[in-house]
Amino acid sequence: MRLFAAAMMFALVACSPPSAPAEPPQGATAGSSNAGRVEAPAFTLASETMVGQWSFDRSCGLYDLVFSADGAANYYDYVDESHVVSYAGRWVAADHNRVVMTLRRVGADGAPSGDALTYNFDVSDPVTDDLVGRFGQAESDMRNITAKRCPEEDRE
Repeated sequence: MRLFAAAMMFALVACSPPSAPAEPPQGATAGSSNAGRVEAPAFTLASETMVGQWSFDRSCGLYDLVFSADGAANYYDYVDESHVVSYAGRWVAADHNRVVMTLRRVGADGAPSGDALTYNFDVSDPVTDDLVGRFGQAESDMRNITAKRCPEEDRE
């Protein structure tokens, strides 16, 4: 009887329609496994693309960030329209398309003073004449920015 039951089970399995293969996850190819993988960023930030003067309001009448090829950085905070706060320091490209700036407030004498502050710019799109991402002081709220690259000024 067991032999007959096993034969019947085998016949039922053999006669059933084949099941469709599972759809691979979006972006995966058949036979690949995305289990445990972190999606790679769509681009890798090249630090030389950051060099220049950037205007948050895209007017280039004023610029907010200046990144120099030698690693120097300046940030001009226009939150209080009656008084711009200037910061100077260094910048470096970090992991995950982040730019980290270590800045100190610039005093009336033009020299940086006080404690160093860290600002981050998480770049979300490849840098062209637009700088797109989130900007703010480390460990605080960041805001969305779409800055425009401004032409270099001749300051001789």
